[in-house]
Amino acid sequence: MPATGKLVPTGPTVTVQFERTVPAQPEQVWAALTEPTLLEGWLTQAEFEPAEGGKVHLVWPDGQGEMHGSVTKYVPHRELEYSWNESSGTSLLRFEVEPATEGSTLRLEHFGTSPEDAPGFGAGWQSHLEALDVVLSGATPPAEDRDARYHELRAEYESQLETI
Repeated sequence: MPATGKLVPTGPTVTVQFERTVPAQPEQVWAALTEPTLLEGWLTQAEFEPAEGGKVHLVWPDGQGEMHGSVTKYVPHRELEYSWNESSGTSLLRFEVEPATEGSTLRLEHFGTSPEDAPGFGAGWQSHLEALDVVLSGATPPAEDRDARYHELRAEYESQLETI
């Protein structure tokens, strides 16, 4: 089972953190983070402009949400950062990719989430990162599996938030 993320208090906000080994080379992981057709397989429908200042637009199906942002850091195969703007607020998302013995190390940090939103981001990111493993293995995970996994994980992240 992939590692559970951490919710870390950062003043009035919460940072969601994951560090995991993924079974793919950094170039493959990078492609999954930046190419819209691959993003759709593990995250959601995406528009992504691969450069600093580029636009990011994510749309979840069935009215589940929409995010607009812009790329603030773009170091191919190593680091990607973009603003995360939703109706509930603004935050910042960072991915770091490094070579590892068994593929790559992937770090995800979602900075500036509200305490109310942090458990949802924790459960959401974990379910999406688990789907990323499936995509990197060459398969396509059904969106229903991600949704079910999100609901399984949500209470775990709510409990984690209560202890910080």
